[in-house]
Amino acid sequence: MYRLLIVDDEERARTGIKMLIDWAAHRIEIVGEARDGAEALEIMEGKGVDILLTDIRMPVMDGLELIQQVSKVHPAVRCIIMSGHDEFAYAQKAMASGVAHYLLKPSRRQEILDLVIKLTEEIAEERRENEKLEGLRSGFRESFPFLKEYALSRLALTETPPYDRLLNNLMLSDISFPLPFFGALIVQIDNLHLVQQRFGSVDIELFKYALKNIAEETFAPLCRCAAFEHNDDVVLLMNAEEWLDAKLLLPYAEAVQHNAEGYLKFTVSVGIGSFDRDIRHFRPSFQEAEKALNAKFYEGSAKITDYLEAAEEEDFTHTSYPLESEKAVLQAIVKGEEALIRGSLQDFLASLQPESSSKENVSNSIYALYFALYRDCIERNVNVMEVFGSGLNEIPRMMARSGLEHIVATLTDTALKIADQLSARKNGNKLFESILAYVHEHFRLDISRESVAREVYVTPGYISYLFKQQMQTSFIEYLHRIRIEYASRLLKDPSLRISDIAHESGYQDEKYFFQVFKKHTGMTPTQYRNNL
Repeated sequence: MYRLLIVDDEERARTGIKMLIDWAAHRIEIVGEARDGAEALEIMEGKGVDILLTDIRMPVMDGLELIQQVSKVHPAVRCIIMSGHDEFAYAQKAMASGVAHYLLKPSRRQEILDLVIKLTEEIAEERRENEKLEGLRSGFRESFPFLKEYALSRLALTETPPYDRLLNNLMLSDISFPLPFFGALIVQIDNLHLVQQRFGSVDIELFKYALKNIAEETFAPLCRCAAFEHNDDVVLLMNAEEWLDAKLLLPYAEAVQHNAEGYLKFTVSVGIGSFDRDIRHFRPSFQEAEKALNAKFYEGSAKITDYLEAAEEEDFTHTSYPLESEKAVLQAIVKGEEALIRGSLQDFLASLQPESSSKENVSNSIYALYFALYRDCIERNVNVMEVFGSGLNEIPRMMARSGLEHIVATLTDTALKIADQLSARKNGNKLFESILAYVHEHFRLDISRESVAREVYVTPGYISYLFKQQMQTSFIEYLHRIRIEYASRLLKDPSLRISDIAHESGYQDEKYFFQVFKKHTGMTPTQYRNNL
C-alpha cells in the first residue's frame, strides 16, 4: 500500500479528492487530511506518508513552506502542488528545486490519479532498488566472518599469500597486525570423534566458535590476536610488541585449557609455535605448532607442547612396522582369550616405541593393523558388517580426530568382536556336529526338527538356521537325503519287500516314500531296483 496525505484549507476540496477516486483499487490509502502545513507536519510525525498532495494558499503554514520542511525532515516523500492560474509563478519556486510536481486547479479526477499512480511506480522502483542494496549490504555483512576466516587462514597456510590484500580485508573486521613479532599456536579438541558422537555436528560448530572466542580473549592481554578454524582445530595468530618464548605463553595456554573444560566440558591440547619478525613467519610458526601436537601424540589428552620439544623428537622417528606383533594379535584373536588379546595389542603398541613415534607413525601402524584384521575376517568368512559396520570408511576419521586412548579402546573392541564371532562359530560347529550325529543315528525313527531340537536343547528355528548356514539346505531335505541313500542300499537286496524298506528307512507311509524317492532319484523304487 502507498500512503497519501491531502492538505487543503477547503474541506470541500479535500472531500472531493478523497471520495471521487477509488484509491483502494490502486493500493493507495488516505492516511489523513490537514487544513494547513502545520497540521500536516503533525500528522506526518505519527504516520508514514509516501505522497503529499497540498494546496499552496493556506493559513498558518502555506504549501511552499510545508514542502520545504518536508524535504528536510522527510526527504523520501513525493510532493504534489495544486494551485490556480494566478499562483503558477508562485508554485514554480518549489518546482525549480525539484521537490514537487504540479497540478492546475481545478484538476480532473483522472489527472490527479494518473500523477499519483506515476509517483507510486517511482516509489515502487525505489523500494526495489533499496531492497537490492540492503540485500547486498546484508550479504556483505554476513560475509565478514568468512572473509576474516579466509584471510587469516591464507596468512598461515599458504606460502606466498597476497599480504596487502588480505590485511585490507581484515581491516573490515577491525583486525590488524601492526606490531613487529609474529607467531601462532593451535588449540585442538581432544577426542573430537567422541565429542561429535556425544553432542552432534551442530553443537560442535558452536563449540568451535566458542573456543575461538576463548583463545582470543585469553591471549588478548598479552598480544594482538585473531583465531580461525582449520581441520576442526582452532589456530590463533598472534602479533606482539616483543619476542615471546614458550614459557611466557604457557600460563595463557593453560588458561585456555581451564576455560574450555569449565565452559565447554571437554579437554583441549595446545601446540605452540615460535615468534619471529616479519608477518611471513605466521606460516612456519603454524607448521611448528602442528608438528608439536603430533610429536607428543602418545602423551594423551590435555597436553601443551611447544616447537622446541617437537624439534627434540625429530631425530628419533620410528617407521618400521611390527609384523611379528601383528601375527601375535591375529593368533590371540583365533584363540579367543580376552586377556591374551589385550596383552598382544599392548605389545603391538609398545613395539611402536611410544617415546619417539609421531602421530603419523603411530596412526599408520594402527591403520595397517586394522587392514590386517579386516583381511583376516574376509579369509575366515567372518561377518565384516557386524565387526566394522559399513566398512573401514569411518576408521580414518576416528583416528584423525581421537586421542590414543580412544583409538586403542576402539581397536581392542574390534579385535574382541572378531574373537566373539570366531568363538560363536566354533561353538556352533560343535553343536551342529552333535545334531548331525543324532540324525544319522536315529533317521530310521519318526524324528522331526522339533524332536531333534528337544534332544540338543535348542529351538527348532536355530536347527533350521544351522542347516542353512552349514549345509545350504533345510533340515527335512537333509533327513530325506539320508533316508533315500539308505533305502537305495537296501533295494540291492531283492529278497526285501519295498514296503519293508520304506518302514526300515523311516517312512511309515509307503505312498509318501515312493514320492520322496522319485523326487530324489528321478525313479520309483521299483524302477530303481529293475535298473540295478
